[in-house]
Amino acid sequence: MALLPPAGHARLPGLLVLAITLGCTAVAACGTARAGTPASAGTPASGDGLCASAGRVDRLVVERVNQIPRNHQRFTFPARVTVTGPAKARSVARAVCALPPMPSGAMSCPADWGIVYRLGFTADGRKLPVVSVEATGCGGVRGLGRSAWTARSPGFWRLLGTAMDIDHAGPATFAPVPG
Repeated sequence: MALLPPAGHARLPGLLVLAITLGCTAVAACGTARAGTPASAGTPASGDGLCASAGRVDRLVVERVNQIPRNHQRFTFPARVTVTGPAKARSVARAVCALPPMPSGAMSCPADWGIVYRLGFTADGRKLPVVSVEATGCGGVRGLGRSAWTARSPGFWRLLGTAMDIDHAGPATFAPVPG
């Protein structure tokens, strides 16, 4: 038995109904996230990664990835910056390792504009697993062997900016609103 609309109501075309459904689903997904999800598969245990080697870090490459290029964010610094000063690179490594764990359970997050920073550290000339830091959305951090986040740590962005020789850096420097 097919369900028909009540008499006197026009029937919406199937594609329009599908578009409305997908649009509502996408909007709902933008503001919420499931926190406390484990780090991605294949991530080494913390004993093999950055935090175990933070005191020996000698170099850092910061690479910005814009996962939604049509947003047209403008930045005051290049998409790839190399931090060659060992003390600066170590300070960022220690700051990443000190980030608090991602809370568990459902949580509401700001809009995710798709800006992610990949932090490539070396220690004793050996590349360590890349750490990915979301500059928008929930501010998730992956690659540590545990879930972490930056949302309650605005000082992290200031420290990263200082290491990259960006004057007066803060969270908005790394995640400007599209314009």
